[in-house]
Amino acid sequence: MLFTADIGARTVTLGVFDGEKLRFRASLSAARGRTADEYAVLLSRLFEMHGVAPIMEGAVLSSVSKPLNGVMAQAVEQICGVKPMFLGPGVRTGLDIRADVPSQLGGDIAACCIGALRLQKPPLAVLLLGTATTLTYLDEKGQLCGVMICPGVQPGLDALSALAGELPTIALEPPRTLLGRNTVDAMNSGVIFGAAAMADGLLARVGREYGQEPLPVIASGDMAPLVLPYCAAEIRHVPDLVLEGLRLVWERNSRPRK
Repeated sequence: MLFTADIGARTVTLGVFDGEKLRFRASLSAARGRTADEYAVLLSRLFEMHGVAPIMEGAVLSSVSKPLNGVMAQAVEQICGVKPMFLGPGVRTGLDIRADVPSQLGGDIAACCIGALRLQKPPLAVLLLGTATTLTYLDEKGQLCGVMICPGVQPGLDALSALAGELPTIALEPPRTLLGRNTVDAMNSGVIFGAAAMADGLLARVGREYGQEPLPVIASGDMAPLVLPYCAAEIRHVPDLVLEGLRLVWERNSRPRK
């Protein structure tokens, strides 16, 4: 079995694969104050809760939160008995990254693109709705042509509550109407419909820029279930895209080099 994890700014999304089958998926808060032992305890409990023995053939992680890398690596090695591989420079991904500095590409974006190319023939766009909202375009050859990085849904709401003096802190919920008739409904509507409209607008611009209309789109990320129902574009939602991409990275790097 294979342990996979994506270490984000707010959450750690993890999963265990038995071959191509995802045995379980879970998430932990990405708390920088936790020690490796604390994360190890949490991982141990998750394995127990899902009835899976923590005996792994390997482990592969992506991360956009470097301060947690060492802590998580130690916890994974402690529980799973294997030293994890981090998706990054020196790891074979199969991605042709046309960027000024390819090493700057986030591991979560790379993993999602790898997973998306397994599911959809390019050209296509990969929309990742997490702490940030990112849009990546892969051309007809599967080359990664570039990325947009936009403010994420939750940070946008947090900034609105913090910087606009009379606006409260609220929990995001599906908007009941397009136009709110009270402050909470108005904030929910503005944030969710705003994120959906931004996604639609950016996808349309990329499609026109590269002459791909309609542009196939695959989306993932924690905020995807909340935003995608309000998008006008046809978007395929794949919740475990980053974990699937990490699994494919492991497969590629486990095969002997030819």
